[in-house]
Amino acid sequence: MYRSIRVFVLLLAASAFLLAQNYANFPWWNSPIVNDPQLGLTLGQKQRIRQIVRGYRNRLLDARNTATKAELELDDLLNDQETSPQAAQAVIQRSADARANASRVFLEMSFQIRSVLTLEQWRQLVRRWDEVRKKRPQDTQVPPD
Repeated sequence: MYRSIRVFVLLLAASAFLLAQNYANFPWWNSPIVNDPQLGLTLGQKQRIRQIVRGYRNRLLDARNTATKAELELDDLLNDQETSPQAAQAVIQRSADARANASRVFLEMSFQIRSVLTLEQWRQLVRRWDEVRKKRPQDTQVPPD
């Protein structure tokens, strides 16, 4: 019985993580994409993007660390011999809240960065990110059902 609950919780957590991914959730400003002539970022845009990223850095680190700690707590829960449903629910809620907060902070920063780009630059960035994702090794992608 508890094994089934553990598997269900693990699958639920994994699916929530995968569904939370989006185009904005990648650090393109630290990649060669930022210097791509097709993207056409001006020096002023690059400087403003760096300022935004620096301004969010500590909040991002704190949010990610909190999410990691919550996920480790969830991992401990899944590996316990016996766990009560009430204890599981509390840990699951903390993990979900921490991940949601980390996503919220990142998306706030992404929106600030997006406001620095033109619509065409944004669209070009999304196209380039699709190309980068397709070139990644298969082991980092989700296997088909």
